Amino acid sequence: MKLQVKQAILLAAVVLAGCSSKEKLVLPPVNNIIDPDVVWEKSVGSGVEHYESSLSPIIVKDTVYAASREGLVVAFDLQSGKRKWQFDLRKPAGSSFWQGISDVWSGDNARISGGLSFGYDKLYFGTENGDVVALTTDGELVWRTEVKGEVLVRPAVGDGLVVVATGAGTLIALHPDTGEERWQFENEQPVLTLRGTSEPVIEGGGVIYGSGSGQLGVLIAERGYQAWEEAVGVPTGTTDLSRLADVDAKPIVRGGTVYSIAYNGALVALELRSGRQLWKRDYASFHNMAMDGDTLYLVDSEGRIYAIDSRSGTEKWSQFGLNKHSLTGPAVYKDYLVIGDKAGNLHWLNRETGDFVARQSMDSSGFYTDAVSDGTYLLVQSRNGELVLLQTP
Repeated sequence: MKLQVKQAILLAAVVLAGCSSKEKLVLPPVNNIIDPDVVWEKSVGSGVEHYESSLSPIIVKDTVYAASREGLVVAFDLQSGKRKWQFDLRKPAGSSFWQGISDVWSGDNARISGGLSFGYDKLYFGTENGDVVALTTDGELVWRTEVKGEVLVRPAVGDGLVVVATGAGTLIALHPDTGEERWQFENEQPVLTLRGTSEPVIEGGGVIYGSGSGQLGVLIAERGYQAWEEAVGVPTGTTDLSRLADVDAKPIVRGGTVYSIAYNGALVALELRSGRQLWKRDYASFHNMAMDGDTLYLVDSEGRIYAIDSRSGTEKWSQFGLNKHSLTGPAVYKDYLVIGDKAGNLHWLNRETGDFVARQSMDSSGFYTDAVSDGTYLLVQSRNGELVLLQTP
């Protein structure tokens, strides 16, 4: 039976904790110099609860779309928070009333995961049960297709395709209007991997992906043929745990360059067309990164925060105040970098200096996924499904 690495990491953490002092982590003091306003708060089912699910909302024009693991997808008006519609994946079309009741009360059988994507006037998402689903922007089911394997990250949409990555390392391209399979690419996985998958990116006629074996690659979008694949993380050590080198963070593509980072690996900049390495630096993470202008922002595997010059890989600043605090990935919002933690705090940093400018205690269930911004608003979703829209002057 394949070992899930989250369990392995937890076991290792428990062993280490037992060998060291039981020192309680303390948050660094912060003098709040900004006071972000809460525009509205809403609830989306039960959220993801205690599951390691990267389910996250999106903002599309004047609408917020969010989902819960149990099967609800909800649309809210961006400015007012008024609910526009709700779709329940647990209620099959054409089922009887009592069958629908049975489906709803049978638990979290829908298992929506990874987050929502938008394109071709439709919403797309996947499930841990191996379903890929398309909805209209009015909440009507367009198609539902079954694929082999868990869909743990949001689909990539573009170039006439919807591409999903499964937990087994397979990339599957579907037609956005029908869900019909266009091609499939299988990527061999090592024995032990993180329970997570790199979200694919469609850019410039290619599908960029990360793998559990530490590789970053590009497929030709039209046919699914591999253009190139290069190592980002190189497995080292004598045990499966020490050899973890997953590329779980979503690649970032800017101006013909793709940026990627691996767990126990490195941060690299590669030429998109050829895979030629432009620079490589010793940072390691499984979190998604953020980018604005010529600066990359990352939270490493230990919870240390960095700003990196994307042109050279030179470090601009570092912030170690939240080390070991189980953070989300970073989100860029106006002049700030916003990061959540497992205790339900939102940490606001000055993007130019890395200094803390505010801390908000939001939801005790904690945050697992990155905040989302459209430039005007910042949107966060907690583990228990609380959705909060924030704004600063």
